Amino acid sequence: MPFRRALAPFLVAAALLAAPAVVAVPASADNSSADSSTEIDVPGQPLGVAAGPDGELYVSDYNWAGGVSVYRPGEAKASRQIKVGRWPTSLAMTADGTLYVLQVTESMETELGIVAPGASEVSATIPLTQGSQWLAAAPDGSLYVTSPSEGTVSVVLPGSAHIGRVIEAGPSPVEVTVAADGTAYAANQYAGTVTVIPAGATGPSHTVDVGRTSSPHGIAAAPDGTVYVANVLSNDVAVIEPGGTTVARRIRVGREPQEVVMAPDGTVYVTNAGDNTVSVIPPGADHASHAIATGEDPGRLAVTADGSVAVVSRGDKNLTVISAGPAGPAPAPVPSSEPLEAAADDGSRAGAGDGGSAFGTGLPVIAAGAGALLLAGAATLVVMLRSQRKVRRVEPAAVWTAE
Repeated sequence: MPFRRALAPFLVAAALLAAPAVVAVPASADNSSADSSTEIDVPGQPLGVAAGPDGELYVSDYNWAGGVSVYRPGEAKASRQIKVGRWPTSLAMTADGTLYVLQVTESMETELGIVAPGASEVSATIPLTQGSQWLAAAPDGSLYVTSPSEGTVSVVLPGSAHIGRVIEAGPSPVEVTVAADGTAYAANQYAGTVTVIPAGATGPSHTVDVGRTSSPHGIAAAPDGTVYVANVLSNDVAVIEPGGTTVARRIRVGREPQEVVMAPDGTVYVTNAGDNTVSVIPPGADHASHAIATGEDPGRLAVTADGSVAVVSRGDKNLTVISAGPAGPAPAPVPSSEPLEAAADDGSRAGAGDGGSAFGTGLPVIAAGAGALLLAGAATLVVMLRSQRKVRRVEPAAVWTAE
């Protein structure tokens, strides 16, 4: 049991990075709003997505051969391919058009690939600690890299090809967002907290308790500094007001929300992996106005300069592009039969008391030197936390079933 407890932060971090297809019945999605969407089939196993300053979309192919497909605005076929390292996962694009790719070498060592604006291949790499990391671009052009296994956030300064500083966060910081004023917020999934890092600081100022059994994952900051945190287990979005030290309110969304992004007009979009939908929260609203259907198992999102939102559907292997447009007035929320509260800490959830059965057994691990690299497609935290439902998991090399 102590061994499983020690592994828990690593498994939580690796699981959602490339959660494969989830067998789930989509919830009723209200598409009667002004929103319109287009589906784009993409090659291989799409995972990461980023939007360029010119409106292009970049999609990583989570396979040994790797690659990043580039789609011009309004086009359904890739205009070009970028050669990157093996098993590319997370992507981030800075304002000057520099693309960062989380990838591994042939010897399975984790590294950060740097693609210059307009280039067709990686021009430089930065070695990283082993394990799964997530990337986020800051408004000033810096790149932030979370390391769940190390409990840290690393910063690459604009134009640099090395790590500028490493900041201690909490247990298993899976994602990070940077507000307009340079304050960084890291979602610590295993601890159920958000670490607040002031601009330019070498350490955090404080943490905000989101709820250990909520399992915070995706995180986004609004222009005014309001922070939105998607909680996988409590099926809500926690809202932290600018400068706040506690959660101000919670917004009910769909089942198993994983990722959240902020559009230029202040609209918040949240992927619900359990419903195959995206919840839409109008600017300043305290509830979602409606949901938009996506492909199977929606994951990462990216917002283009015109406000369109691209959603990776990992199960159907495509992109759902939601056209830019006002979300419209928010109607009264539909009453829910479920109480708005975090999942019970009964030992069957991530971060439960004994740290044991939540993660199951037999997770594929690839050794690299003295450490172990948990590949992004190893499992899905959402699936592992469903003890009552059979789930089909799809991996690059195998298909297997688990309770």
